[in-house]
Amino acid sequence: MFLPLLQKRRSIRKFLTRGVEQAKIEILIEAALRAPSSRSLNPWEFIIVDDRSSLQKLARAKPHGSTFLENAPLGIVVLADSQK
Repeated sequence: MFLPLLQKRRSIRKFLTRGVEQAKIEILIEAALRAPSSRSLNPWEFIIVDDRSSLQKLARAKPHGSTFLENAPLGIVVLADSQK
């Protein structure tokens, strides 16, 4: 079941102008929180960003690989606690 899911995976870098429905955001958060971690320490936090100005700043946060965020309706910032 997992292999077909991986085979269908794609990267989206062009987005529609409409926002993401709250129900879909909640599913994304639940999936992220259920991700396995060593000893179930869950060394991460997630910040949901839907503010256009913040997304534009995040798009410029690193030189390569984040410019697609500029026009995204939503971003998820993943923070990790290296002590965990």
